[in-house]
Amino acid sequence: MSENLSPLMRQYYQIKNQHPDTLLLFQVGDFYELFFEDALKASKFLGITLTQRGLDSSGNPIPFCGVPIHVVNHYLTKLVKGGYKVAICDQLEPARPKKIVERGVTQVLTPGTLTDLSLLDEKCASYLAVCFPVNQGFNLVFAELLTGQLFFTQISDTKNSCQTNKFLEAELSRFMPDEIIIPDIKIAKPLIALMKNLAYTATIEKFDPSENGILEETKTWCQNQFFTANFSFSDFNQHLYAFALLFKYLKRNNERALSQLRNLLVYKTDDFLILDAGAQKNLELVKNLQDGSSKNTVFAVLDKAVTPMGSRTLKKWLLRPLVKSDLIEERMSTVQFFLDNFNLRQNLREHLETIGDFERTVGRIALRRALLYDYILIVRLLGDLPKIKRTLADGGNDRITEGLIAKIGDFSILEKLLNDAINQEKNNYLIKESYSPELDRLRSLSEKGTLAIAELEKQEQQNTGILSLKIKYNGSSGYSIEITKPNLHLVPTHYIRVQSLANRERFTTQELKELEYDLTRAENQIEEVEKEIFESIKLEVENHLGPLRRLSSTLSNLDALIALAEVAYAHNYVRPTFNSISKILIEDGRHPVVESYLQQRFIPNSTLLSDEQSLWVITGPNMGGKSTYLRQVALISILAQIGSFVPAKAAELPIIDKIFTRIGAADNVAEGKSTFLVEMEETALICSQATKNSLVILDEVGRGTSTYDGLAIAQAVVEYIYTNIKARCLFATHYRELAVLADQFSGITCYYAANAQTNDGIVLLHKILPGVASGSFGLEVAKFAKLPSELITRAQAILEDLHVDNIVVKPAMPRGSLEDNKIYQNYAELLQKYNEISSYLNQKENELKDLKNFREQIVDFNCDNVTPKQALEFLWKLKD
Repeated sequence: MSENLSPLMRQYYQIKNQHPDTLLLFQVGDFYELFFEDALKASKFLGITLTQRGLDSSGNPIPFCGVPIHVVNHYLTKLVKGGYKVAICDQLEPARPKKIVERGVTQVLTPGTLTDLSLLDEKCASYLAVCFPVNQGFNLVFAELLTGQLFFTQISDTKNSCQTNKFLEAELSRFMPDEIIIPDIKIAKPLIALMKNLAYTATIEKFDPSENGILEETKTWCQNQFFTANFSFSDFNQHLYAFALLFKYLKRNNERALSQLRNLLVYKTDDFLILDAGAQKNLELVKNLQDGSSKNTVFAVLDKAVTPMGSRTLKKWLLRPLVKSDLIEERMSTVQFFLDNFNLRQNLREHLETIGDFERTVGRIALRRALLYDYILIVRLLGDLPKIKRTLADGGNDRITEGLIAKIGDFSILEKLLNDAINQEKNNYLIKESYSPELDRLRSLSEKGTLAIAELEKQEQQNTGILSLKIKYNGSSGYSIEITKPNLHLVPTHYIRVQSLANRERFTTQELKELEYDLTRAENQIEEVEKEIFESIKLEVENHLGPLRRLSSTLSNLDALIALAEVAYAHNYVRPTFNSISKILIEDGRHPVVESYLQQRFIPNSTLLSDEQSLWVITGPNMGGKSTYLRQVALISILAQIGSFVPAKAAELPIIDKIFTRIGAADNVAEGKSTFLVEMEETALICSQATKNSLVILDEVGRGTSTYDGLAIAQAVVEYIYTNIKARCLFATHYRELAVLADQFSGITCYYAANAQTNDGIVLLHKILPGVASGSFGLEVAKFAKLPSELITRAQAILEDLHVDNIVVKPAMPRGSLEDNKIYQNYAELLQKYNEISSYLNQKENELKDLKNFREQIVDFNCDNVTPKQALEFLWKLKD
């Protein structure tokens, strides 16, 4: 390092070399500053000014940018969410003249290791993941640092790399990790490209198994942290590399987290209902297809939790539905209990609302990132626990309430300690008065010293005759006597000059020095004693981390369960029952999101999938409600298996092992895959992985290629699912020719989205009925879209020329009685009349608004204050 660098730059280089893969935010006074390549990257990404400061060892200007400390969180959020790792280098001591301030990295922020609440989405769990390729498959570790939870699973080789990657994508979608660590090894290079294509933040970590005994160190850590009955160390060696990669990464970036990761769940992917990535996306469970937000999603409908941790729990349940009936029934029984007890539910919601994000507060304490405010939140919550217990005890169901009370535990001793010690008032004290006699004594001395300073100020004003004389404290020079320049001739000779300013000068005296020494010593001792007491309190709280974590889990689950009861109450959901014969019977089912948007206008539909009719071929017009219907059947099954009530009049369901969906069109330009190829890959995954206990939702398979190719593929897929897989399946299509399959296979049934033809076009009834649609009515939809009338006319002529009906298609008649058919025809006529009346009323309402607007314009027009030209223009405007 060249000697011509400034001392500050030499210090910067020394610290930067210890964190070469981060953006180093280097504190200089009230700013965090970035230099060299870091400054170039940050200024471009954040859109802040790039300038220069000093010269490097070669004499070139040093690129430089900076942000004020008080707004740094705003920029940190952008940087970390943008995939950057950031090292915070703080000043570790007060600035002193002619001395380089000691600095050090106090925190390394990466997308997966964040603990600051301002940098986290309160309704999303934050996971750090490891993805380690092994034997053509993957070992996955997911770490949630703020809860101390660790998950491990394997994605096995399927002998088809595309399908293996699909399963990896599905499992990652369950957790949506903020950061994925990938080893820097040769076989991981395709994985890096895949993560980039899936828009995950991937960190490439150097990994050498022989490095410094890392494997033995990792194994010791795992044995100390996770030695439980369900974790077999005899099978551990083949999984050790993934844990070692996590261990190495955390040891460098957040070592404290290693001691706090204590709860390990080793699971198989089929321990939960398997939802492939397409199903999670198409069903819009937690993200919508429009902008990727949670608006208009199933999660948004369910999220009636009053705490952020309750919302996160609901989201976890939604992405990991259960497959064990006893666990599902246990949740449902609790939801039923809270649904039946309105007052209890509301009282508990009021109590829970006051506790805030207790789960992350405990997590920050565990990672030693907590502030005084976090401990104040803890003491307030512990003080409210008796109220929550009393409310539960008055609930009436001994089995459920006693179980919850037992899980809450007794924290009276810890609550008393914190309540006695922590100062919750808005003053400068950290520790309450009367908690420590020694601290009270020092505070008394400090207060006397402060009074003595005030007395000395009055005394000096009287002795010198300078009434404007002030004794003030300054951080760099301490206490001094300030005298304005017009009064300098009155300064006594025993005053010692300290500093000259623009309009005043600072002095001291021997008496002030001695008083300042006593006062400073008392204040320093107060700070030291307060710090010692606070540290002892922190250690005591850390001794209760296990019970506190269990408490946070209990309260978050309680909030989530009450939220499900609240949703069931608000939307009239029912408790489903389960059977072991793979029968899906839904009476008047509804789509939870669409219903929430449409409210009373949603038209329900029933479903019956059984051994007698295991596969439905559903035809009907565009916009007729087929896709909504398909999705609602899948969503009702998912809701049931998270323990929620469901939007239906009644529901009897099997425990489903996997749900697959093939809905909509999507391509993969990055990998050179067309829409049709992506469609075929997703269909291939379904055909190879679905079982007889699965639910398969297929919409418009085969439409991405020529008509006859697509029809052939669609029919072959239907036959394969029915004959080979025997899964419950809903197959929506515009290929009405597939209706012939109902004659060939006894378990295939045809249904259609009902509509009625009128003089004004078709009326979509959004009702799924037995039979086959008479057409797709694409031209009618084109009219709705306001295509030019000339274009529509030409398309009609072309359609008539092309139409050749080589295949006999069943008419669009329900298989029910003639009386049923009359009912639906009357329904269609009533719906048409309703639409006509609504249109008429809307027209009259608009005319009334125009009339009111016309009247207001006339009343507001000032005839005495306009020119003839303006009056004429106003008249023409009214005429128009």
